[in-house]
Amino acid sequence: MRTVMDRNAVVGEVYRDLDEMGLVSDEELCLQDINYHLDYLEEAILNSSPELFSDYVLWADVLLKNLGLPEECLRGSLKSIERAIMKLANDEVADKASEYISGALKILETSHPSSGYLGDHPLRELAEEYLRLVLNTEAREARELIISSLESGIRVEDIYLQVFEPVQHEIGRLWQTNQISVAHEHYATSVTQSIMSELYPYIYSASERRNLKLVAACVNNELHEIGIRMVSDFFEMNGWESIYLGANTPPEDFSGIVSDLKPDLVALSATMTFNVSHVRHIIELLDELEDRPPVMVGGYPFNVDIKLWKKVGADLHAADASGAVKVAEEFLDI
Repeated sequence: MRTVMDRNAVVGEVYRDLDEMGLVSDEELCLQDINYHLDYLEEAILNSSPELFSDYVLWADVLLKNLGLPEECLRGSLKSIERAIMKLANDEVADKASEYISGALKILETSHPSSGYLGDHPLRELAEEYLRLVLNTEAREARELIISSLESGIRVEDIYLQVFEPVQHEIGRLWQTNQISVAHEHYATSVTQSIMSELYPYIYSASERRNLKLVAACVNNELHEIGIRMVSDFFEMNGWESIYLGANTPPEDFSGIVSDLKPDLVALSATMTFNVSHVRHIIELLDELEDRPPVMVGGYPFNVDIKLWKKVGADLHAADASGAVKVAEEFLDI
């Protein structure tokens, strides 16, 4: 990935500054947090997107508060990073970094409580029960709940949109607020992925086949795959042949299979902001193809900055799985 600063020099300067202020309790964790802050700041600068950094800072503030850390840990780190970059980076980068950090610090002063994701919809009770089961490590019961719901007439699309999607978001929020562990989060995600893999008979029977082909994947370094997998499945429900390549797809391999398969559409996903540059890189590789198909991108950072999809060179953007097929077919004039 392109860099906008001498990372090692900045990290060293920030660490020494925080240590002098008495804000270092664990060297390894401190260095990890500094690098994490810089990952997001650097990606925001590369994409001229202060929104990406401010959104991350708000998320980090909720996380750190729920871990019991004082407010000054995050605020002190950001101010120290600003000072280090102003000292060590070129003027253009320093000015942008200062602008983005100052903006994020101002937004930190606003109220930003963590609210639940289960919402008010017809399947809320089903979503609540599914969440309870996966958090209690009752995978068999969770599977039976979903299968019995489908057999009772609930559409697979509604299971995806009103159960799986909000539950996954809620699990992430529970981890962020220190109510569940990483192990709980990983377990719950693996249960949902396992159940989704059993639903293809319902997906394939949802509509007649059409002569349309999608190739979809998460970019390299991206492991959050449920969202793009849902997108892929929604295309299948609408009659497309959907070729889903999974998480952490190597760029050159992805370009090669697109060249071989010649799909009508490519879908790329990045959930973590620091993977946005990988989206851009893959699109640049696809641009070298003789007959490049349109590229649709999605994932959390593209919803935070609604212009980000254009900045990475994509042709279209879908905010969620339910709208992806409509957006694509309108773009392709189908």
